[in-house]
Amino acid sequence: MKKLLGMAVGILSAVGLYAEGVISDLTLETNIQFEAERVFRGRNEFHKAVVPRVKMGCPVCDECSAYIGVDTSVALEGLSALHRVSSHVGVLWDATEMFTLDGGYRHSFFPAMPKAIDNTKVPCNFNEIYGGVIVDVLLEPSLYCFYDFDCKEVAIEGRVSYNVDLAQYVVSGLEIDLGAKVGFDQSSKPYGLPYNIEKSGKKSYSYYGVNADLVYELNSNARAKVGFSYEGNSAEKKSWVNGAIDDGIMPGHRNSLWINASIDCSF
Repeated sequence: MKKLLGMAVGILSAVGLYAEGVISDLTLETNIQFEAERVFRGRNEFHKAVVPRVKMGCPVCDECSAYIGVDTSVALEGLSALHRVSSHVGVLWDATEMFTLDGGYRHSFFPAMPKAIDNTKVPCNFNEIYGGVIVDVLLEPSLYCFYDFDCKEVAIEGRVSYNVDLAQYVVSGLEIDLGAKVGFDQSSKPYGLPYNIEKSGKKSYSYYGVNADLVYELNSNARAKVGFSYEGNSAEKKSWVNGAIDDGIMPGHRNSLWINASIDCSF
């Protein structure tokens, strides 16, 4: 009995030390952002949104780490049915010194979406897998592919980014983040949105965007950001709901220029 008790104490001690080591290696990122327009893959979903995000990471081995996160987009005006909640889990693997592979699964749902509109069933849950590669060179190019099982939607998106440190020109901790992206979206439903009542419209389109953000480092854990973003697409300029050109109800497909501001914290 004493031997068993000793073994149990030893095992629990080892597990405790391992858990303590794992917890100390955990990373936590939080972000809350205000957007004058909410745009997703070139699709302008609604005006004025608050988007809070939380992400936690944990190393698996020297070259690999796992992460889990939740983000929510809340419309400040317009249809509350478009509030979106997304959770995702994934893995980052440093395949080489230059290439990092990223892959995972995302589940999204619309908690305020009605189950049916005009006797048409409206799906509220969506499941997506994604994979991508990030290259550690100038402009940090990345290429991602997404597949949504419910919408039968395929999206391919490429991004580049560049950072300009303004510390030597203005004040310490100040920088400018520049970015650009281009993508292509193909879906079984017009505009890639199954809750769209309008039956006509393109089932595929391309999109593009640029952003410029002024970032100030508040301290070693927090940053404040304000900037402009622009996105456009090749789809028809229609509202998501009724196909009308008037975007009084919902913005729909149109080119968008908007301002955003956020606070980022990491631990």
